[in-house]
Amino acid sequence: MGYGSHNAVSAWQQAHPLTMVLISSAISVLVISLIVLIRWGVSHKAWAYHPGGASGFLKDECVRWGAILVPYLALSIGFKVFVYDLHPEFNRPELWGGFIVVAIIGRRLLARVPYIKAMGRHIDLAKEKAKAASAN
Repeated sequence: MGYGSHNAVSAWQQAHPLTMVLISSAISVLVISLIVLIRWGVSHKAWAYHPGGASGFLKDECVRWGAILVPYLALSIGFKVFVYDLHPEFNRPELWGGFIVVAIIGRRLLARVPYIKAMGRHIDLAKEKAKAASAN
C-alpha cells in the first residue's frame, strides 16, 4: 500500500465515520466473545468443580471479562466517534498510542474490582480442583 492508498482509506474513513465505529465495535465484540468462549471451552474439565457447573463457569467468565472489557468498548466507541466523526485531523498514530495506554491502565485497574476478583477466584479454584483430580 502506497501513500495514495492510505489517502483513499483515510478519505473513506472521513466520509463514513459511523460505519467505521460500527465495524470496529463489532470486531471488538466478536473478539471479546471469542476470548470468553475459548477460555470456557478450554476449561471444560473444571466445569464439574465450579459451584454453578458449566453454565456458572461461563457466567463467571462473562462477568469477569465483560466487566473488564465492556467499559473498554464504551471508551473505544467514544474515542472512535471523537476521532472519526468529530476530529478526523486527530487520526494519528500518537493519539491511538495514547488511547491504547489509557485502555491498558484502565483494564488493569478494573481487574482489581472485588467482584471481578471473586469471579476469578471461582474460576481458578475450579481449575485447581480439576488439575488435582487429574493428577490423582
